Amino acid sequence: MEVTYIPPPPPPLFSVCPWVNYIDCLLLKRILFVFSGTQHNKFAMFKACPCIEQFYRLDRFGPCFQCYSVGLICGNETVDLNPGFYWKWESQESRELYEKFKDGLRIKYKPYGSNGLTRFNRSFPKVYACPTPSACLGGMKSSCSHGYEGPVCAVCSKGYYRMINTCQKCPSKKWLIGQISLTFAFLLLVILPLIFGKKIRVTSGRSLTDIVLARLKIFISFYQVTSGTFDAFSYVQWPKALLQLGTYAKFLQLNLLQIAPLNCFSHSIEVTIYTSLITSVVLTLAFAVMAIIYYQVRRFYTTKMKDHNTRDVKDLSEAKEACFRYVFLLMFTVFPTTSAQVFQMLPTSCHKICVDTQDKLCRSYLRSDYSVECFTGPYNNFAVLGFVMLSYVVGFPLVTLFLLWKYHPKEAQNNFPDQEGNEVQAALSFLYENYSPNCWFWEVLELVRKIILTSVLILIGSESRTNLGVASIMSGLYTVLFASYKPISDSFEYWLQVASLLATCANMNIGLLLKIPEESISSGIKTEVEGTGITAVLILVNVFVLGMIVGK
Repeated sequence: MEVTYIPPPPPPLFSVCPWVNYIDCLLLKRILFVFSGTQHNKFAMFKACPCIEQFYRLDRFGPCFQCYSVGLICGNETVDLNPGFYWKWESQESRELYEKFKDGLRIKYKPYGSNGLTRFNRSFPKVYACPTPSACLGGMKSSCSHGYEGPVCAVCSKGYYRMINTCQKCPSKKWLIGQISLTFAFLLLVILPLIFGKKIRVTSGRSLTDIVLARLKIFISFYQVTSGTFDAFSYVQWPKALLQLGTYAKFLQLNLLQIAPLNCFSHSIEVTIYTSLITSVVLTLAFAVMAIIYYQVRRFYTTKMKDHNTRDVKDLSEAKEACFRYVFLLMFTVFPTTSAQVFQMLPTSCHKICVDTQDKLCRSYLRSDYSVECFTGPYNNFAVLGFVMLSYVVGFPLVTLFLLWKYHPKEAQNNFPDQEGNEVQAALSFLYENYSPNCWFWEVLELVRKIILTSVLILIGSESRTNLGVASIMSGLYTVLFASYKPISDSFEYWLQVASLLATCANMNIGLLLKIPEESISSGIKTEVEGTGITAVLILVNVFVLGMIVGK
């Protein structure tokens, strides 16, 4: 967030003296200008009258100016930078000149002129709020905390990797391998009932696979939105315990670079937003290619290596259905991450950082990765890829909607298709089978909601209350819409989805509360106790959905 310095307004009597002659008017203006913001009742010694609190001066014998920016500390007639904020001087020489001027102001007697600098005639740099306040130590040099570096201290140093809005120290390689193994074990536990549960049906007529997929997609969808919310609104100071929950939620997005950060295996490997976007594109294409290869191998084996009979035809049909189902399931899982990376690559996601108040010496960086400078050769190439990928972001929901319209069962009794020759309808059943017949399209609406909350709202204006406020309002309206139409037939799954939507609303609303600065809170409120209470509420809300699944 940019904190713009506003020059102080002139004194109210600065320009009013119509009853005196021109020379006297100039003298009056000079007196008012020199003594504004000063303590007139103190002895000036070898400089102008001392400045009052929250005022500073740039000339030993000049006026005092009010400290307007929240990112600045004004004391002893000088300016310094608050912790949690960042600035970059035009040159090291400018900073050293101001430090020399500050040292001269401390000398109150005759030797004040020994350093030869009684006036600082250069401009201050612009002040910016850091995405991670604890990363910026403030001070004249605008130093970064250990593990942080770069513009607004938003780049992770060697040996650290970025998780949500913080730089985490790389774990050991054994821990990383164990983390990868646990992820694949979790995926295996999910896949097994999907493979072997298709023929097992409960009293309602639904297969075990359909039940697992219906509840799994609600579970994954909620935690994808939760994790995406922390990323999109990283400027909100979320409780650390909740960020840790969001860290584990990223595994549900199949984000391989979060599950196994490559730069932690070797410091020579550099992971940027470019790497993440390419990985998402390759992963999406790999799903389709692997499914095609698997089906062609099965088809070759069935037609060439075995007798072509009815059983083999049925096996081939089941293989085609499985390929369609798992490709769509995996693409649905990684689609929110891919979409977010596409929007983060666009020029609207660039943050201009200037070293002067006239905005002449500026550089732009991607908010999602401040190690990438915008409008350079490499960035322009990937920006073109981002604009091309927008067709995928828009096209995938439209294609899915068309396939659902074409293949969804037109009658309620056909909600569980397993007939041969209708592989696409059977493969897409996980997208509509738990919805009522007239709400077959609702999963696409749910997908669009996720993309808007985690990606599209970046374009409205990052790091603003408007951004978070619109997200909060949209979450509330969608929850009301869902509760009104009741598109899910199963009672437990309906309430599970309602709970997840209410939890998302709670995250957004509490995020708005956390945007209120602590100094604006009444002194009668104990902020530490309140912070603990907010953390407890957020953890309870976000774990409640998981508790419902486990309890059932």
